[in-house]
Amino acid sequence: MNPAMWARQTAIPGIGAEGQQKLQESRAVVLGLGGVGGPAALYLAAAGVGSLVLVDGDCVETSNLNRQILFGFSDRGGSKAHLAAERLLCLNPDLKVEVVDTFVRERDLEPLLKDSKFVLDCFDKNADRLAVNRTCMNLGIPAVHGFAQDFSGEIFMVIPGRSSCLACAMDESFPELEVTPVMGVTTGTVAVSMASAAILFLMGIADPVIGCRL
Repeated sequence: MNPAMWARQTAIPGIGAEGQQKLQESRAVVLGLGGVGGPAALYLAAAGVGSLVLVDGDCVETSNLNRQILFGFSDRGGSKAHLAAERLLCLNPDLKVEVVDTFVRERDLEPLLKDSKFVLDCFDKNADRLAVNRTCMNLGIPAVHGFAQDFSGEIFMVIPGRSSCLACAMDESFPELEVTPVMGVTTGTVAVSMASAAILFLMGIADPVIGCRL
């Protein structure tokens, strides 16, 4: 770890070398590497989170490029998970990256998440979000769920045993569109908010707003 890379953030009162070390020792999982998950993963790598698990079975399409800023035109047809790992390692070569280039089902989530300290749920379907919520609640792992549509975005932070969970706010009947209309700046704003919640929690320097929408 090169201390110079994080000199500006370790200068923040309450972080210092101790807070940075906590990030370095953390393992976080990013579920979905689209317009929300890609930028969120980028900021986690830039902040110095030591280990990231990148989960996405999809490939880059032209219609993704207005919001999925990890990827470029020449990446079309390539694996989002593998391309994302390459980009993050260019930024932070000390990062430990685990690539999961597959579409995960609920039964896959427990072994995938069980050793992590934090989960960023960047999936775009409600059934998948609720499956992540159930798994995180069963394992006792904190998570933040992100939503983006049009010019509006929300995050929902859950810390098992201390907050309400996602199922308290929505269920399988919650309406959603087959194809969600959204601006890239909206997904980016949600991504930054999710990354911030993760960093604050992993450093232990502040208590993110939990159990409610932001």
